[in-house]
Amino acid sequence: MMKYMGDYPSKRTRSVNELTDQIFEGALKAEPLKDEIYCQIIKQLTDNHVKYSEEKGWELLWLCTGLFPPSNVLLPHIQRFLQSKKQHPLSGDCMQRLHKALRSSVCQREISSLTLLDI
Repeated sequence: MMKYMGDYPSKRTRSVNELTDQIFEGALKAEPLKDEIYCQIIKQLTDNHVKYSEEKGWELLWLCTGLFPPSNVLLPHIQRFLQSKKQHPLSGDCMQRLHKALRSSVCQREISSLTLLDI
């Protein structure tokens, strides 16, 4: 994450896709890592006064909100963070993507439970 945001030097040049794959791959496979990714992004964005780093952090948050929602425990904190940063151009988009990911997640769980009932 810090390499993507330019806060940590990388020994070899990596593409943006390589870095984002590394960041999100584990969370897509293991549910508990989703909240960890959200927490790390929010931590990197909080009081970040380096413009480039902050913009890259917002890019990561934008990607994250479209990939998967946080847990129900973390959700209100993410929403509060986004509301507190509504002056940022990506904040509204992140909130919309988050709501869409939440709806998609609910639909997937409903489909999974229906499939299990059919078996």
